[in-house]
Amino acid sequence: MVGLLSAVSPAVAMADSVAVSAAPVAGQAPLVAASAAATGKPSASNTGVPAGTTLTRYTGPLTITADNTVIDKKAVYGDLKINARNVVIRNSYLHCGTNIPSGNSGCIDANGANVYNLQIQKNTIIPDKPSYYRDGIVGHEFTATGNHISRSNDGIGIFNRPGGSLNANVTVTGNYIHDLTHWMNDPAHSDGTHNDAIQIQGGTNITIRGNNVVGSVVSGNGLGTYGKHGGAALIINQNVSQLRNVVIESNWFDDGQNSVCITNGKFSTVSLTFQKNLFGRNQYDFGNGSKYAIRIYVRAASKITGLSNNRWEDTNVLMTEGRNTGIRYNS
Repeated sequence: MVGLLSAVSPAVAMADSVAVSAAPVAGQAPLVAASAAATGKPSASNTGVPAGTTLTRYTGPLTITADNTVIDKKAVYGDLKINARNVVIRNSYLHCGTNIPSGNSGCIDANGANVYNLQIQKNTIIPDKPSYYRDGIVGHEFTATGNHISRSNDGIGIFNRPGGSLNANVTVTGNYIHDLTHWMNDPAHSDGTHNDAIQIQGGTNITIRGNNVVGSVVSGNGLGTYGKHGGAALIINQNVSQLRNVVIESNWFDDGQNSVCITNGKFSTVSLTFQKNLFGRNQYDFGNGSKYAIRIYVRAASKITGLSNNRWEDTNVLMTEGRNTGIRYNS
């Protein structure tokens, strides 16, 4: 089926990312999560469903409209749409939906008008059947902590509700995002999917801190020009609204065509704090060692506090502007 990993069973599709047993069915024991460490750089071993957690199948509604709903220690089959306040999703394995969504959505979709203070904690979010329309988490008014996200289209998408408040009110801390699913066919892009581990399209009050964000991809139905390098580990493009009060610090970034890409998008300027991050060196090579760890599209339009206080992870050397030294401007 177009847009789905129909040739690969869910158990095989998940095996490389997390050692959790197959879906619980009648007459079988519940799921038990893999081992995990407690601290350090986020990885498959210390994010996602905590060690020793027994999971039972979630049988509640997939559209959440009841305030204060708690989904805890569940195996969830289907995409969750949140339209309520103070919902908690924790310690659960999200297998996500089995269909191709009709439009851009997510395993957890927080685009509803009534979403407020959504807490997403220590979940494994790996779609059994990825699609070019299925992100990991998308929307506004959420805090995502300690999740392991892989095989979605984008990992996390952040923006305020179009036509509503300019507040995004999103905090993303301690997550591990990697190996998104690339599709050669994408209704939005003639050259295939543009997979980004985190995409920020607008809003006020956004904090990204302490995450391990890798802009790598795996094949859904083929890899494009850039092979296993996705679009970006982090892209900022202000497609929805102008950013305010955005802090991105103390993360690990690697891979992608650009590990971090910052554009002013539809607005004349873009402003944010970007500091104390560590970078790997596995970006796509455009030729003769030409790589983009931090790519800023328009120098005059970009006010980036703390830009000079980011380092290479392997040497702990500060990044500087230059073709091979980490920071580059298009113009």
